[in-house]
Amino acid sequence: MATTGAEPSSTTRVDLASATDRNSAYDWYVVGVLFTVSVLGYIDRVILSFLVEPIKAELQLSDAQLGAVIGLAFAALYVMGGILLGRLLDKGNRVLILTTSIIVWSVATGATGFATGFAVLFIARMFVGVGEAGLNPAAIGIISNRFSEANVQKPIGIFTMGLYVGGGLAMLLGGQLLSFFEGARDYSLPLIGAAEPWRLVFVILAFPGLILAGLMLLSVRDGDRSTNGGQSGEAGSAKGAALVGGMQFAKQNGLLIALLAVSVVCWSMNNYGLLNWYPAMLMRTYGMSPLLVANTYGPAFLISGICGCIAVSPVLNTLRKRNPQKAVFSLCLVSMGALSVTTFIGPLLPGVPAAVAMAFINLFISAMSVTSVFVLLVAVVPQHLRGLYTGLYLALVNLTGGAFGSVFVGLFTDYIFGEQGLNYSISMIALLFGPVAAFLMFKASRISVKVE
Repeated sequence: MATTGAEPSSTTRVDLASATDRNSAYDWYVVGVLFTVSVLGYIDRVILSFLVEPIKAELQLSDAQLGAVIGLAFAALYVMGGILLGRLLDKGNRVLILTTSIIVWSVATGATGFATGFAVLFIARMFVGVGEAGLNPAAIGIISNRFSEANVQKPIGIFTMGLYVGGGLAMLLGGQLLSFFEGARDYSLPLIGAAEPWRLVFVILAFPGLILAGLMLLSVRDGDRSTNGGQSGEAGSAKGAALVGGMQFAKQNGLLIALLAVSVVCWSMNNYGLLNWYPAMLMRTYGMSPLLVANTYGPAFLISGICGCIAVSPVLNTLRKRNPQKAVFSLCLVSMGALSVTTFIGPLLPGVPAAVAMAFINLFISAMSVTSVFVLLVAVVPQHLRGLYTGLYLALVNLTGGAFGSVFVGLFTDYIFGEQGLNYSISMIALLFGPVAAFLMFKASRISVKVE
C-alpha cells in the first residue's frame, strides 16, 4: 500500500495512551548532565571555525587545508567511530563508553593547541571526531532507557538543543578567552615555547571535559535495558530482522530514497560550508575583530538556532492545513530553498550590520532545515526501521557535506577567488548545491512511500 509514513499498531497506541509513569528527579538530572555533555561537545567541535584566521596565519595553511581540518578530519573518524561504537553500545556499558569518549575528545581538543603544522592539526581533529562519535548514540540510548516512548520526546529535545547552545557558546567563550590572552602577559607551552592565544584557548577547553567525565562516571547510571529489549537473543533476532526489513524498504522505495539522499547531500554541502566558514568570512571580508564576531555571531548561533528548532512545529502545522500528505516534504523544500537563497545573498551584502543581520536569518533557516530532515525521516521511514535509517542518514551527511563542504569552499578560495574572496566562495557553494537540493526534494515529494 502507499502511505506517507508508518502508523503505529493498535497495540502501540494502547501502550502509549496508557503510559502515565512519572519520571524521577534523578532521571531529569541524567538529562541535565547529558545536555551539559552535548553543549561541551559542540563547543569543542565548533571552536575551530572561530579560530580559523589565527591558525591560518601561524601555521601558514591554505584554505583548502583548513577546510580539510574543519570538515574531513572530523568526519572521517566520526563516521568510522560511530559504526564501531554503535556495536559496543549495543552490548557494553554506555556510561563508561560515553565517559571514555568525553576524555578522548577533550584530550584531543587540548592537543590541537600543540599543533605544529597541518598533519598534527589534522590528526588531533580526527580524534576529536572519534571521541564525539559516541556522544549522540550513547546519550540517546541512556535517555530512552529512562523514559517511556510516550514521554521521551521532551528529554531528547532538551539534549539536542545542546548543539545550538554549544555552538553559540563556542563563539562567545572563544572570543572572551582570545581577548583575555591577547591582553595578558606572554604564555608558553611545553614543546611549543611562546604560545599564541589560539593555542591557549584549545588547552583551556580540555579541562572542563575531564571534569565532566568524572562527574559522568560517578553520578550517572544507565537504565534497565530489559524494558527496551536488553541484550537477549530476541533483541539480536529483531536487529537482524530490522536489517532485512531495511533492505526490503529500500528496494520498494529505491527512486524515492535516491532522490532524498542526493537532495540531503547537496543541502549538507551548502549548510556545512555556511556554518564552518561564515565566522572567518566576517573577519576576512568585513574586517571584523574576533571579539566582535564572537559577540554578534555567537548570539546568532545560540538564539536563531534554538528559535529555528522551535519554529518547525508551527510551520509544519500550517503546511498540514494545506496539504497534510506532503507537509513534511514541503517543510524540507521551503527550508532548503530558503537556505540556498540566504546563504548566497548573505556574504555579498555591503556593510557589517547587513552581514550580521543575515547571519541571524541564515542560522534560523539552517536550524529549521536540520530539524526538518529529522522530521522527514520519522514521516517516511516505518517506526521499526527509523534507528537504522537515522544512522545511515548521519553517516551520509558527515561523509559528504560534513567532510567536503568546507573543503570545496577552501578550494574555491585558493584557486578561483583568492584569499579575500572567501565571501564569493560561500556564495558559490550555495549557488551550486542549494537549488539542486530543493529541486530534488520537490521531485521526491511527488512520490508516495510504499510500505508492505
